[in-house]
Amino acid sequence: MSDVGKRVGVFLGALVLAVAIGSVALGAVGGNSAPAVDDANASAFNTGDAVAEVPDESGEISMSEDAEGQVVVIDTTYSSSVTPETVTPIANTLTENGATVRYSSGGSGFGLNSTLSEADAYILIGASGPAAQSDIAGLQAFTDAGGRVVLMNEPQGGTTAALGGLLGSGASFGPPKPLLPLTNEYGLSYDNGYLYNGVDNANNYRNIYATPSGSSDLTEGVDRVVMHESVGINGGQAVLTATDGTTQSTTRRSADYTVMTQTGNLVAVGDSSIVDQEYVYHADNEVLVGNLLDFLVSGDKSPEDAPGSSGFGGGDFGGGDDGGFGGGGNETTPPPTTPTLP
Repeated sequence: MSDVGKRVGVFLGALVLAVAIGSVALGAVGGNSAPAVDDANASAFNTGDAVAEVPDESGEISMSEDAEGQVVVIDTTYSSSVTPETVTPIANTLTENGATVRYSSGGSGFGLNSTLSEADAYILIGASGPAAQSDIAGLQAFTDAGGRVVLMNEPQGGTTAALGGLLGSGASFGPPKPLLPLTNEYGLSYDNGYLYNGVDNANNYRNIYATPSGSSDLTEGVDRVVMHESVGINGGQAVLTATDGTTQSTTRRSADYTVMTQTGNLVAVGDSSIVDQEYVYHADNEVLVGNLLDFLVSGDKSPEDAPGSSGFGGGDFGGGDDGGFGGGGNETTPPPTTPTLP
């Protein structure tokens, strides 16, 4: 036999011997055959606990108050994220219940007080500059006369800043300064930074849950709501409180943070996104928004032209030349048509 033949024979013999030894070893170690997939521990394959909870997005905004004859001004001009188009759901609900909806669009030069003198309710979403003292006095006269106001603020900054805050650069989210002079007159203030919850959230650590702080017409029918990047509020009568584990970005402290409060004819909300069509149908947001709209149209302003267009200087928020918050005036636009929801 040639050397090649001998080598092939040795190799085949070694291969057969290795297979035989392997079979014996497997029998000694395992004893039984591998379990079928159906016999495996089901909990090891169950990923249900790892799937984030998606908030319910059903329901519709409804009102119990008759809004006939009420004039509601919505000011979105100075919000960084909310536009007249995104608040179409609340505008449509108000008009369907008889209210006249106007938008503050700027450019008229008459100022906030002229706008308020023709309104019964005012919704301010965000602000680009501090309030002039004349407008603060005008808004106080408006609420003292029975006019209803809802203030909705949002953290100063963007998504990149929010992520930086969690990683240790919370300074990028400063206090919502534009509204501070105004809210101070009502005994209210907004916290620095934004609120987040890494455990109890609506599919994102910045989408926190909030529940009623007590019994209130504003929270009737509300179990919990979703608030995106809300700001904590101090003062007034707490209406909504963030759930356990909610933390402030600038201090890293977990506490019971108020995210909606009321003082007389004014309600302050720490999150403007609850009226945005992207969030308005999450959890019980639409119920809360309906209650807020009822609050707005249930006032009884007297005198009807309070605060009047004179006597307060026709000032502007932020020193703009055209009046209003940061330069906006009292020109109005008709409610937009309902856009197709994504």
